[in-house]
Amino acid sequence: MTEARFRQIISGTKRAVLGAIRAHLSPALAHAVDDVAQETYLRMYRALLKAGIPEDEKGLSSWAYVIARNECYRFQKRESGIRKKADAAADVMNLQQWTQDKSLDEFLDLEELEGWLQMLEEPFRSAIQGILEGRSIAELAASLGVPEGTVKSRIHRARSKLTEFRDEQNRDLALSAQEES
Repeated sequence: MTEARFRQIISGTKRAVLGAIRAHLSPALAHAVDDVAQETYLRMYRALLKAGIPEDEKGLSSWAYVIARNECYRFQKRESGIRKKADAAADVMNLQQWTQDKSLDEFLDLEELEGWLQMLEEPFRSAIQGILEGRSIAELAASLGVPEGTVKSRIHRARSKLTEFRDEQNRDLALSAQEES
């Protein structure tokens, strides 16, 4: 297949490809339209090299639409996985920040954190432990049998309680230091 012929195919299928992308790509991923279109045409090029060029132009546009649609789904799935990993990493970072003992500028030891986790009421404990295990909000919601919003709320409340435990300990340490001096 020549470059000129492939340019003709791109020109003839451009409307179908962009229509599929507009219909199937999430608006949150609008920045990726060019990437999805490029992947679509790469897949088409490879397939055309293997199978040859069909004679029917209308069939070619339909085929291009299907490839673009599938590429949208593929891209969204890949982005979703990346987002889940980023969310889990952010939760771990936030947990480290919440459990940082500001008066000593050191991180709490694991035993202390585990003690605080045991002090949490059950729905909050299971939610925050799931995050510590690296599970996503969706996975936790499914395993606990509650909506994602409920899981987020429980995590927020658990974090607030952990902060209260830390602040209480800091107050106790400050009082002990004052009594000694």
